[in-house]
Amino acid sequence: MTSLAAADLTALRALSETYAAAADDRDAATVGALFVPDGVLVVPEPPAHLAPHVSHVGRPAVVAALGALADTLATTHVVAGARYLPTSTGARGRVRGTAHHLLPGREGPADLVWFLHYDDEYERTDEGWAFARRAVTINWIERHRVSVTRADEEGTGR
Repeated sequence: MTSLAAADLTALRALSETYAAAADDRDAATVGALFVPDGVLVVPEPPAHLAPHVSHVGRPAVVAALGALADTLATTHVVAGARYLPTSTGARGRVRGTAHHLLPGREGPADLVWFLHYDDEYERTDEGWAFARRAVTINWIERHRVSVTRADEEGTGR
């Protein structure tokens, strides 16, 4: 096969967007369910390692890895673009985007922005496409002060 069907491309894009939305919602169980049972999530350890560095193997380990978001006030993961290609066992893809991490600080919240890409391997399952492996690479990091948040507006700011 030299290309993926339009329905496959749509489903793979939806998989990436569901991952982003579930991470923002702190729904680790949904993120875990997007992987095959023995799927692998490989993450960096910024700032020392911006390339994929630590492997989390299996759905329970993927779910546990999402606990790293607990230190943030909020996140916004943006899928900016993707390319998906067929392989002999399913598909692979490179998904580019940003991950905003709203962090508390003495001078008010800050937005830690990761400009990143995911190198993915996908398998088709009975439920549809799933991640067999997802490796996160941070290309660069920026930090910005945040002037106002919705929590400030609602009177629930920290």
